[in-house]
Amino acid sequence: MTDAVTRFEIEDRDREEARKGAGLLSELVARGGLFLTDPSGQPILIEMPLSLLRAVHDFLDAIAQPGETLVFKAENEVSPEMAAEILGISRPLVYRRMDVGKLPFRQVGTHRRIRVADVARLKQHEEQRRKAAAELAADTEDLEANYAETGNRTP
Repeated sequence: MTDAVTRFEIEDRDREEARKGAGLLSELVARGGLFLTDPSGQPILIEMPLSLLRAVHDFLDAIAQPGETLVFKAENEVSPEMAAEILGISRPLVYRRMDVGKLPFRQVGTHRRIRVADVARLKQHEEQRRKAAAELAADTEDLEANYAETGNRTP
């Protein structure tokens, strides 16, 4: 059995190479494909569909970014422990998300299994929520600073 999630930890020095590779693949997709020649200049016939070039581009682009890169199949399932690791929260919080219906799961005997796609969806939703909360906090700080400068007091 293969792992539900494949982790890629890329050295910082290799991220720039991944970024360059993604840029090259971007150009190749725009040109319509990848064309290779041998040392004598003879074309080497290798057929690589644009969809595959785009997928490799997206992968290189993802690993070029700081942090850990995870690759998974949407239909794979993980345990609550693995979901907690992916989400960056505690296992009890994962159980709470499942119990309130924010994270769908299925029961396998006495164990719970969660689709990786649902974990990714929740992670994206919570990241958007955190970003919105941070923006709201920044707005509030700006308003408070403005009131302080003008001598106005908040009620």
